[in-house]
Amino acid sequence: MIRPYETAVVIDGTLSDDIIQKEQDALEEFFKANSEFEKADVWGKRALTYTINKKKMGHYVIFIYKAEGPVPAAFEKHIKLNENILRHLTVVRDLKNEAAREAFAARKEEVRVDKPEDGDEDDRDVEIEDLVRDE
Repeated sequence: MIRPYETAVVIDGTLSDDIIQKEQDALEEFFKANSEFEKADVWGKRALTYTINKKKMGHYVIFIYKAEGPVPAAFEKHIKLNENILRHLTVVRDLKNEAAREAFAARKEEVRVDKPEDGDEDDRDVEIEDLVRDE
């Protein structure tokens, strides 16, 4: 049965950009060869929350794809001995949650458009403050 997956990978951030790019490309090629690859969401270099193997920086990449059940296990076997990969996590995506996130982002963008500029004073705020003081 084909399921939607999301795999987050943290590559050693102390490596050169060329090596990081090669690692990322190799992982992407694995997913392209073994699944219906959708996209790679690159977050870039970020500080790790805690030290992993004496490393404080990591390069984050999230791979989004659809595959059969054995593919995530094959991926884990594929990268298990790769010392440049600090951590990885694979989860089954819930498409209902993704639709809800997209709808929330759209509503948030609408509110941002309707919101008055910083210099404009909103009369409703003044009326509410007056009502609170009167009580």
